[in-house]
Amino acid sequence: TSIYFGYILSSKMLKIPPKGVINLHPAFLPYNKGANPNVWSIIEGTPSGVSLHFIDEGIDTGPIIEREKVNSDYTDTGKTLYEKLEKASIKLFKQKWESIKNDNFSIIKTKEKGSMHYVKDFHSLDEIDPKKKYYALDLINILRARTFDPYKGSFFKIDGKKYYIEIKITRDNE
Repeated sequence: TSIYFGYILSSKMLKIPPKGVINLHPAFLPYNKGANPNVWSIIEGTPSGVSLHFIDEGIDTGPIIEREKVNSDYTDTGKTLYEKLEKASIKLFKQKWESIKNDNFSIIKTKEKGSMHYVKDFHSLDEIDPKKKYYALDLINILRARTFDPYKGSFFKIDGKKYYIEIKITRDNE
């Protein structure tokens, strides 16, 4: 079993365990396969959640054992959503471990195509161009997704100086 495993295993390695290798991924697969799933859920508006799946030769493409949605809203940042996903991951693992150990589970078939993201995609969100036109919600979502203390968020440059941006959104009456 692996949890949030950031490496790709060779097919030779995957054949060693007789029952296969299981991963716990912080995304509602098949959405947000790959790197930084919490970020892409915010930016793309895809379902956020956690999934237990078999590891195959692809990236988060193996058969899904179980998945659970995690609620998020406009007050969430990359960090707060990540923390929600961590808690949901532990809960899902505890709920399913006995049935996995006893081979008492079935594979979930999905019709959704999902999405895949790489680390380079994440870094494409680093710099906000002050001269570019953004839809307001797209810019807000980039800033929300990149707000992850203690890391610096997105930035913009003016007069050769770099300025980092973090965002905090609260609901009315909070």
